[in-house]
Amino acid sequence: MDALPTGRYMQSIASYVPGAHLNLPDIGGSQQVEQNYISVHGAGSTQDVYMFDGMLVNTTYADGQIQQYIDNEAIQETTYQATHNTVEVSGGGMFTNLVPKEGGNQFHVDFFGGGSGGSNFWQGNNLDKTTTLRGLAAQDKVVKIEDFDGSFGGPIKHDKLWFLLTGRRQVTFTQAGASTYPNGAPGIQDGYIYAGSFRLTYQANAKNKFSAFWLRNWKYKAHEIVDGGQEGYVPADPSTAATQRNKWPMYYILQTKWTSTLSPKLITEVGMSISHLDYNDWYQPGIEQAPNTQAWYALTTARDQGTLRRYFAGRYQQYFQTTRNFFTANGTYVTGSHQIRFGAQDSFGPARASYTANGDGYMTFTNGLPTNFTAYNTPVYQWPRLDADLGLYVTDTWHFKRLAITAGLRFEYMSAEIDAENAPAGRFVPARTVPNTTCDQIKGMGCWHNWVPRLGIVYDVFGNHKTAIKGGFGKFNSQYSTGFTNNFNPLALVTQSVAWNFPSPTAAGSPCASSTFAGVVAPNPNCYPTGGFSGANALPGVGGGTLGPSINPAFGSVAAGTGVNLDPHWHRDYALGYSAGLQQELAKGVTLNFNWYRGSHYQTTLVTNYAVPFSSWTPMTITNPLDGTPVTFYNLTKPAATPVLWQTNAPQSLVKNVYTGFETSVVARLPHGIFAIFGWTIDRDLDRSCAQSAGTVSSILGSKLNDPNTLRYCDMFGQLYQDLGKTSNLPWQNEFKAQGAVPIRWGFTASMSLYSNHYQYQYTPAPIPGGIATGGVINNGYLARTWTLTANSVYPANCVGCTAGARVFPAGTVLGQASETINLVGPGQVRTPRLNQLDIGLKKVIKFRERFVFEPEAQVFNILNSNAATTEATALGGDTSPYLPKSACSGSLPANCGLGGPVTVITNPRLLRLALLVRF
Repeated sequence: MDALPTGRYMQSIASYVPGAHLNLPDIGGSQQVEQNYISVHGAGSTQDVYMFDGMLVNTTYADGQIQQYIDNEAIQETTYQATHNTVEVSGGGMFTNLVPKEGGNQFHVDFFGGGSGGSNFWQGNNLDKTTTLRGLAAQDKVVKIEDFDGSFGGPIKHDKLWFLLTGRRQVTFTQAGASTYPNGAPGIQDGYIYAGSFRLTYQANAKNKFSAFWLRNWKYKAHEIVDGGQEGYVPADPSTAATQRNKWPMYYILQTKWTSTLSPKLITEVGMSISHLDYNDWYQPGIEQAPNTQAWYALTTARDQGTLRRYFAGRYQQYFQTTRNFFTANGTYVTGSHQIRFGAQDSFGPARASYTANGDGYMTFTNGLPTNFTAYNTPVYQWPRLDADLGLYVTDTWHFKRLAITAGLRFEYMSAEIDAENAPAGRFVPARTVPNTTCDQIKGMGCWHNWVPRLGIVYDVFGNHKTAIKGGFGKFNSQYSTGFTNNFNPLALVTQSVAWNFPSPTAAGSPCASSTFAGVVAPNPNCYPTGGFSGANALPGVGGGTLGPSINPAFGSVAAGTGVNLDPHWHRDYALGYSAGLQQELAKGVTLNFNWYRGSHYQTTLVTNYAVPFSSWTPMTITNPLDGTPVTFYNLTKPAATPVLWQTNAPQSLVKNVYTGFETSVVARLPHGIFAIFGWTIDRDLDRSCAQSAGTVSSILGSKLNDPNTLRYCDMFGQLYQDLGKTSNLPWQNEFKAQGAVPIRWGFTASMSLYSNHYQYQYTPAPIPGGIATGGVINNGYLARTWTLTANSVYPANCVGCTAGARVFPAGTVLGQASETINLVGPGQVRTPRLNQLDIGLKKVIKFRERFVFEPEAQVFNILNSNAATTEATALGGDTSPYLPKSACSGSLPANCGLGGPVTVITNPRLLRLALLVRF
């Protein structure tokens, strides 16, 4: 970390492991106060494992993928394992093992101070004609970055008791070019993290050691603009549409551990770790309003899917209270050619979440014009609890001549429950009371028992330790805390699309005529619906129209739970991973690796609504405005009945996921401190989602419909439903990474890091830019082109094979599903831009009286000044021109033809960071 240019936090460093993908780029620490997420070899971020001092520190929030901010100065070293995770951990994703510092018999101080500013001295400008034509007129950039981190450690009693005290201050202010205050000032996301830790280590005698560790984070963000749950929509006016992270949330880790050497062959460890994370996201001051008032309706958040901007209010207000209590006991026994490890682990704790929202929903606009409304079942007070995440394991590494075999078996038991819950009535839901619910009441809701085998083999081909053949196999259960209880919790947050009967935007004096904000087309602040479903209790003469009926008669009801009937034999989903490789020493200190990876997912969740069969849908033919080809569109023509849902496991014939990767890397550790690593990964994740499921393992669609429109492009394998959307020749991802450090002369060392990959963007009917994905499909870099349709939709300008302004559906058509979003291009037809991020550094080591070491350092990030878009619109608006292929663009079409949708966030420009490292 000190030798190479990185963001100086564990996910940023992990992103340079070959095969690992980071969901958002980091330029010199631009993401240090809002963590990003790692996926590797087809395993998403929920499958990642984080251990500190051998104990799990994953939280229970979002099934464990949200992590603590662990102070670098508390860490002695970090190891990353991207494959072949042993049975000592459950997940099959990136395994990050953080080894702590302990103090020692000498007093010592370490300090790092570094940062950057926002002037032209510190960074470049990477706006160009293309970004301007795509709607980004102002620069995305860092306003300032600060990172001050220090530690002080040493003996309290020599050879007996040591301490280590650390403290860190991180500040990142980021300017968002697409966000503007009413006075014209740019929107700035302002974030702070203060961290402190204290560790005591007690060596009772030669055989017994005890330790205790405490870490506390304080985090605050006054305006969340480009991350923190914005879902890809940048707050147009941060004074109203940004959220704020409260001062100061309760983040902490508390650990104790006992290590005992019982004999020269047997070492045991017993430990406990508490990972606690509470935080709130609030509206800006003055935005929260009393329910059912005119102001409450008017300040409903609005998303413009054409410009990817948010208006009037933040996403919603959310409150989290999560704790994972982890206990472990393990041992290592070494004898002869065997090294045996065995142990037991268990964790439990709450994962509570609450949500409130102005208007109990959000309005969707397209280039300033109203499209539809999405209802929430807020207010929501969701209180699930992890009861047991138990693992019992044994593994043996056996050396026999040239062969080394590591074989292990793990037993896992997982259960969770729903604590008693109460919530008041909302706009669309009555007051609700939910009793305590466990797998005793709902048979099959967890309480899973599973055996997990894993195997690794290494064969030294010639017996000279230069050429080795490797192979591995493992089963990895999907990691959860409480997410699998959501579908049975009536107070889990759910949504439903509703028709919005708004006044014609073209009528004289219409409150729904588009307006502008900061020179960009925007929703009219007077255009909002009031009242509930079917216009119930609407405020007369206020706002812009009313809502249509609910397409789910049971929306928000708790009378029959969530309406989901569970197969009592519903199984936990899992993945099987395979690998094979060759390792060859090319020269002393230089190693070549070639590896093949394969991963397949099994027992994906399927939710079927038997009350609305396929016969309830009527096919219609419409025209694809991008290429003029016919599209089969399904309309729900029979009224939706009260849902009758059945949740089970999907057959592999309809739902499967297969990852394939080929990876080559060279690692060189040469004399005089020269270090280099190069990696090239070719991979692809193919997905088949052709079951028309009304939900996933952790969420139910608000409509609770099995929608045949999802069959379009549902099979990346090119076998099922090709008549609805053909998929073929899907491109592979090519990722290149390199890092290195070379001592020059006079104490100078030069270093570099290269990350080259297509930016990640999940290909789904509703893409989530930079989002968290539970699968690996996000890594392909495929872009969607979506079209949201209502009964009154018209063909956009410059459409191909259709008449601009003509109705998509005949007059009088009623869409039973209210609105529908479909993909217009197949996976891989449009790709994200490639991010080529090259960072370089130069430092000098200055020693004074041997004890004092000073290392001034200069680092330049994104030296190529890449401006790859990290958030761009994929939703078709009033003009097809941006989404047409370049070959279809003629001189009569707008200048932005073929460039892609509006861009709201690009990679930060070239950045200089100066730093000083001090040790004594």
